Amino acid sequence: MCMPDLQKPSDDSSISDEEGVPEEEQSDEDIYHSNSDNDSSSDSSLDVILQDDEDVSDDDIEEQEGGDDDDDDDDDEEEENNDGGGGNEDDDEDEEVEEDEEDEVVAAFLSASSDRNRNHPPNLSVGCLIGGFSFHPNTNVIALGLSNGDIAMYKYSNEMNEHLRTNDNVHLKKVMVLEFNETGDYIYSACKDNNVSVSDAETGKMRVYFEKAHTAGSFVTALSFIDENLFATGDEDGVVNVWDIRANGCRFSLKKTEDSINSMITINNSNNQPTLACTSGDGTLTIIDLSTKKMVVQSEPYKSVLTSCVTMKRKTKVVCGTGEGSLITFNTGDFSVFNDEFPCVDKGAAVNRLVPVTENIIISALDNGKIRATNLFPNCHLGIVGHHQDMSVDLLDISDNGHLLASTSYFSSIVKFWNIEFFEDFDLKKHFKKINPKEFNLPSSNVVNATDFFSGLQ
Repeated sequence: MCMPDLQKPSDDSSISDEEGVPEEEQSDEDIYHSNSDNDSSSDSSLDVILQDDEDVSDDDIEEQEGGDDDDDDDDDEEEENNDGGGGNEDDDEDEEVEEDEEDEVVAAFLSASSDRNRNHPPNLSVGCLIGGFSFHPNTNVIALGLSNGDIAMYKYSNEMNEHLRTNDNVHLKKVMVLEFNETGDYIYSACKDNNVSVSDAETGKMRVYFEKAHTAGSFVTALSFIDENLFATGDEDGVVNVWDIRANGCRFSLKKTEDSINSMITINNSNNQPTLACTSGDGTLTIIDLSTKKMVVQSEPYKSVLTSCVTMKRKTKVVCGTGEGSLITFNTGDFSVFNDEFPCVDKGAAVNRLVPVTENIIISALDNGKIRATNLFPNCHLGIVGHHQDMSVDLLDISDNGHLLASTSYFSSIVKFWNIEFFEDFDLKKHFKKINPKEFNLPSSNVVNATDFFSGLQ
């Protein structure tokens, strides 16, 4: 393991095509400015719905009546379509009723669309693929790690997203992992060539730079904070490295699995000392004692890959997502075998990422494009938080106040926002009066339930 070089090495070579640069190049100005998708129906389409049939003038009628006898069929059809010259008043009344009903339907749709769009920021679009992102812990700012090695900062609001600044060339290749620290003063990031950096969030100035932090050919896949000076990274080969910012070097390295480290979290043991919990591609959860620098326990392998892990129930439970879509739980202090399993809703849809919202509610990012909410303890499905259509949802983060959820894919240049504030006062008993909660779209979703579409007409 090489000691870090505080001076970042230069590389004049251009970024290769394999870094995921989009096919259609955009200008620099377009790259770092946000655009919002138009979620509601266009005005032009509504005009088509509401537009009255065009009236035919009296001169046109007289001209048609004076025409050849061969046009008699056309004249009869024209007389049926015109109200002039003694039309049926009952037909007029029926047409007005239909138009009024149509107006009410359109008004209800517009009202629903307006409500959906008003309570969360518009989609944030950049010109590069996104490898990682993180909400600032104290302000309405989100940082994006891009495929060109830059870190872009945006201020978000319900009205618009404003590009604040870009920390250029933090890395030479695609950013794979990005996290704000607890205070938001620093950004921890790792790129595809295994360089790990800690940079100032405001200026982009390097605090420390660990060159070739992991073995070549095995890039960093996970990062976890231990304290203000220590953090850990895991790679594709199952290696875990613990870094000390004060010493500008690696404190220790450990390898206890032959498969990828997919996620890591820091939890305290019974002696209130920090330990590291790591999920891996071999289906195991590994616990590492940071004081002794040794593995404490490794769980029995699950039948599928373990993709993500979080703590819940005041850190008494560890919840892991799996490659087959189920959620399994461990009791803290007993990690030898999982004690509960909640089966998946979407068969074969892997859980890519987990985010806890409350002590009982957890949100899963699935590779079928859905974002689902689940209540644990008791276990029950709550519904769909949002959709990415057919694109896998790979990255998920929650804002500091818990009101917004952000999501994207490794193959996308767009971040979507979802308002999940309703979970603060979520009533589980009332919710289950809904029909089929497995397919129920929660208020955060842009999809209106068929049973709720005409609720505005009641």
